[in-house]
Amino acid sequence: MSSENQPPTPQQQQQMNLQLKYDDLTARYANHALVSVGNEEVYLDFTSGIVQDRPGVSVMPIHTRIAMTPSGVVRLAQLLNQTVQRFQVVQVQPPPQEPPTPVESTPAE
Repeated sequence: MSSENQPPTPQQQQQMNLQLKYDDLTARYANHALVSVGNEEVYLDFTSGIVQDRPGVSVMPIHTRIAMTPSGVVRLAQLLNQTVQRFQVVQVQPPPQEPPTPVESTPAE
């Protein structure tokens, strides 16, 4: 039997070449996220905050809605937790005690 017909090993599967493709790279700032649960999906609604619509009436306009499976939400929560832990480690590091060593610049020719 040739190796071409055998299923890939777990190690070979991990070495898959994956490229990211961004169809729409519009970034929107979200200061609030609302979570809703449907029969089979979890909905994440993002908004930049509360706005005054008219006197005495405030609204929270939703600019993005993401629908995910429950298992996708679990993976997202794990990823966010790891990211927050790394961010907190970076924030807690004390500043250096000595100033940085200046680098001599070379004149351009």
